[in-house]
Amino acid sequence: MVEKKDIEKLIIQNKKSTLKNHWNDVFIFNTTKYSGEIKPNELLIWRSVHFLRGAYPIFHLTFDQNGELNGIKTKNNPFYKLLNNISIGFFLLLALVLLITSEFKTAFIGIIGISVIGTLLHLVMSKAKKYETKILTDELKEAIENIERINNPELINKPKTELKKENIKEWTFMKILTRLLLYPFCLFILIFSITAFLPGAIFKSKTLGVFGIIVSLAYPFTDLIILFRKNKNHS
Repeated sequence: MVEKKDIEKLIIQNKKSTLKNHWNDVFIFNTTKYSGEIKPNELLIWRSVHFLRGAYPIFHLTFDQNGELNGIKTKNNPFYKLLNNISIGFFLLLALVLLITSEFKTAFIGIIGISVIGTLLHLVMSKAKKYETKILTDELKEAIENIERINNPELINKPKTELKKENIKEWTFMKILTRLLLYPFCLFILIFSITAFLPGAIFKSKTLGVFGIIVSLAYPFTDLIILFRKNKNHS
C-alpha cells in the first residue's frame, strides 16, 4: 500500500486550493507536477493542462487512520466552476437582451441560435474535459504505482497490471452516430452564422454570428485533435 507521507512528496508547490491560486495556474499555465494542498487525512493534487487549461480536475486523495491510501476522487476546480456560472449567466443575459431589444421573430430565432450554440459549446467542453481528465488520471495513477514499487522492491519485476489505463473507445456505434449528426449540424450552424454578415440576412446579429462560427468549428476541431492524438499515441 502507498502511505500519505510518500504521496506528499509528489507535491512540489504546497498551496491552498483557492480560486485565486487556480486562476493563476490557468493563466500562468502551471504544469508543475504537482501543486497541492496537504490536509490531515486528505491530499488535494492538481496541475493545469495544455489542451484545455481551465478544465483540469482536482484529485482528492483520502487516507485511512493508518495513513494508507483508500480512495481517489476528481472534482472541478473553483475556476472551472466560476467559468461555468459565468457562461450560463452570459447566455441568459444575451437571451434577455434579445427579448427586450428585438422583434419577437428575431428574438425567437436568436434564442434558438443561442441554445444551439450553447449546447455545442457544452459538448466541446465536455469532450475535451473528459479527454484531459483521463490523461491526468492515468498519469497520477502511474506516479503512485511507481512510489509503491520503490517502497516494495519485490514488485519491481512484476508486470504493471493493477492500474490498467482506461481506453476510451472513439469508434463505438453511438460515437459514430453522434459524429454523423453533429458534423453536418455544425456545418449548418457555420453557414447560418456566416449569413449574418450578408445583405438581407434574416438574423443580423454579427456578434452572435462570430460566436456561432467559432463554436461550430470548435466541436469538429476538438474531435479531430483528440482522434489525431490517440492515433499518434497508439502508433
